[in-house]
Amino acid sequence: MDALQLQELFSSNLKELRTQANLSQMKLAEKSDLSVGYICDLESGRRWGTPETFSKLARALDVNPFELLLPKNLELSAAEISFQRSFASKVNKAMQNNLKSALDNAISQAITEKND
Repeated sequence: MDALQLQELFSSNLKELRTQANLSQMKLAEKSDLSVGYICDLESGRRWGTPETFSKLARALDVNPFELLLPKNLELSAAEISFQRSFASKVNKAMQNNLKSALDNAISQAITEKND
């Protein structure tokens, strides 16, 4: 998956998760402490979120950050997603930091590749 495909997946998932949470862009902006314009740009693919943005959006949507990048073709059931959420919440702090670092690096690399 190249950087553009990853960004398109993120944008699509963000909009879908926001809709499922029954939130307007304005409400999501308030909950995530981001601007409405930024949310609009993220959903339209005009902008690419930072790791901090992913974290804020995930908290506001009550999901794990990985769900913003989860390909739809995996077709995970609600039970599987619930298991993933449960597992992620039980992972010790050191592993969470390692996972965050890996996600940060993957996003940074994708952004760099897109800009090159």
